[in-house]
Amino acid sequence: MSEDEKPDRFDVAAGAQKMAYRTVLQALVEQASKTDPDFRDRITAAVDAYLTRLAPQSELERDFAERARASTEALIQSPVSYNDKPPPDRE
Repeated sequence: MSEDEKPDRFDVAAGAQKMAYRTVLQALVEQASKTDPDFRDRITAAVDAYLTRLAPQSELERDFAERARASTEALIQSPVSYNDKPPPDRE
């Protein structure tokens, strides 16, 4: 039975998927940043440019912009360090 077919009794599939996406994207950003130190800054600038073109004015638009910026920051931050040890789920 694949993960998509597995019953989700506790409705955790979306949260687990979000955590997996975030972990993979953070690792990719970390790797890319090693060869391109400005990588994170360019991502932030691209998001800011996009949101500036939207010119958020309503409460909904401002909320979207704030959440987009926060989500971007969460994805481009360095992964959590475990003092040079693998994360608990990989020991």
